[in-house]
Amino acid sequence: MLEDVSDLSLARINQITQAWVEQDYHHLRHREIGTTPIKRYLESPDVGRDCPDSAALRRAFRRTVNRKTRRSDGTVSLEATRYEIPSRYRHLENVRLRYARWNLSEVELLDPNAPTALCRLYPVDKSANAEGRRRTVPPTDGGIVDGLHATADGEGRDDAELPPLLRKILADFAATGLPAPYLPKCEREPDPESDR
Repeated sequence: MLEDVSDLSLARINQITQAWVEQDYHHLRHREIGTTPIKRYLESPDVGRDCPDSAALRRAFRRTVNRKTRRSDGTVSLEATRYEIPSRYRHLENVRLRYARWNLSEVELLDPNAPTALCRLYPVDKSANAEGRRRTVPPTDGGIVDGLHATADGEGRDDAELPPLLRKILADFAATGLPAPYLPKCEREPDPESDR
């Protein structure tokens, strides 16, 4: 049909082909299938699937990396940017992160044992950190918590009998959020079974 047509561009050929398929090919009886292609398509079971939304497609093209947590400030470095690890996950020494290299605003912390996301990570706000205000972060294995001194067995004893200046020093240290500089080793009592 296009033998005598001059000045054919790719866009024009695509337009003509689309019109031919919709108006002619789909409605002519096909010898192999015994019916028209459009009727065969409509009577067949639907094996198509919905296209994922744009957010799901963006999440699909991300990479997973392992990083070591800085114990001093609870951050990790990723593509020359520092990200804060939430305090509930600060016990993790090595973390797995999932991110897209072209979009560092959506970095996720992954479960160490499964590919599920635990939470979203945010870059360190250097201007807010420059103010010097810190929130209190309770220690995980002992140390000073809210005026109580944690003993080796996990029981806290009240430090009300301490002098006021020492109580203030302990409260100021707890307000820094730093981990305890010394964690006493829990000594086990000798097992009489093992000495035999």
